[in-house]
Amino acid sequence: MLQEMPLRANARGIVLVAANSPPLYPAADAAVIGVTATEAEDRLMPQANRGPQVSVAAPGVVIMAAAPNGAYQVTSGTSIAAARASGVAALLLAVKPKLSPAQVRGHLARSAHRSPGSRNEVRAGIIDAFSLC
Repeated sequence: MLQEMPLRANARGIVLVAANSPPLYPAADAAVIGVTATEAEDRLMPQANRGPQVSVAAPGVVIMAAAPNGAYQVTSGTSIAAARASGVAALLLAVKPKLSPAQVRGHLARSAHRSPGSRNEVRAGIIDAFSLC
């Protein structure tokens, strides 16, 4: 039942994005856009997961993010990268609201670029919001 949920969500037009931990559910599910993190130079974060289950990468190292009580903090990780990828997906849907989850995934993948040394570590590469325009 639990494994059916991403497919049901996709069937309703819901785009799912998840931080990529070891190849586990939900990020490794084919109906979910699994995201890993990159550093400022577009290299994969050393601790970040790699492999064919990783759909795309996004900046996720030394990122200023909201913190409790209206504060901000510098943080790193695949969760930060997944938030960035979710934002890019949301921007794409704002411009093209009729896209299906598979089409959103396709647009993100086609707009992605490879970083040096990332071959076979991330399926599509690093998302590039500017190339979606």
